[in-house]
Amino acid sequence: MARTKVPAEELRRRRRAREIKRKRSKGKPGPDGANNGDDACAICDNGGFLTCCGGGCQRSFHLDDSEDSNCRLALGVSKDQAKMIIDMEEDFICKNCKYKQHQCFVCGLLGSSDVSSGPEVFQCEHDDCGRFYHPKCVAELLYSDSEEATLFEHQVAAGVGFPCPMHECSVCKGGEKKDDENLQFAVCRRCPTAYHRKCLPRDILFETRKGPNGSMQRAWDDVLHDRILIFCMKHDIVRKLATPKRDHIVFPDAKNLGVPKMPEYSSMERDLPEEDEQLRHPFSKPSQSPPLAASNKNQCFCSSPMDSFAPKSLFMHPQPGSCGWIGD
Repeated sequence: MARTKVPAEELRRRRRAREIKRKRSKGKPGPDGANNGDDACAICDNGGFLTCCGGGCQRSFHLDDSEDSNCRLALGVSKDQAKMIIDMEEDFICKNCKYKQHQCFVCGLLGSSDVSSGPEVFQCEHDDCGRFYHPKCVAELLYSDSEEATLFEHQVAAGVGFPCPMHECSVCKGGEKKDDENLQFAVCRRCPTAYHRKCLPRDILFETRKGPNGSMQRAWDDVLHDRILIFCMKHDIVRKLATPKRDHIVFPDAKNLGVPKMPEYSSMERDLPEEDEQLRHPFSKPSQSPPLAASNKNQCFCSSPMDSFAPKSLFMHPQPGSCGWIGD
């Protein structure tokens, strides 16, 4: 299906709606002038018609069934709740932000981010980042010397702001310059790894190499605004998904936190074997055209029209993590 051309006036309208929603949900733009918010769904990694979380995690999600109902189900949001959020222009708050339980972007485990009761994970100081880290995890990632790592760990635990590893190139250690194509960042969706475009390893391909043993595409330059979306070589690509396994998101267990239980999956969905869950629908070729963003004012237009790279018909629900999962 061919890419649809959008009139300039419509693009301007979308940018205005996007900026208004982001400012309302996230606060002011970052120091580099960039708007806050993610341009791809945090669950399925696709762009399109997204709703931004207003809780500060900077993530966006598909809530509308027309995009991918599996994302909505994974969030524990019913059709009626999603319709109310969209139609009534209500703010959407993900469960991680609602219960102040966020995942460390290094180890993936949940930790309290509640500054009023002694946080366990701390957010990167960049306004347009939104990632959380355990002090020890980020210290060991940034410093090879044990003494420096220990000092940095104590500083982070004491509340001293820090830039996370996503803001320097893993190869040359340089910063990002969005107005220079060679110095734009390629950022991994699964771990704190970033490269300049010019420093990208050759194994991270922009196109799949044909053949049964051909290497899979790992980089897309038309999904994120002024950045390249990648899955670095630490993560195995599931060929039929065109992404790594989508088990990277863990939400708090409302029951263990002593709060009312949120909507569950239906028993049919909950009892499906893992292989059936992954291949719920017949395999279809990834679409070469993005879903066009609708005109609903509540939605965060975090994505201009773009190619949606993963076949949505093969979407997997994120798997339960060691720290709990809604409906477990």
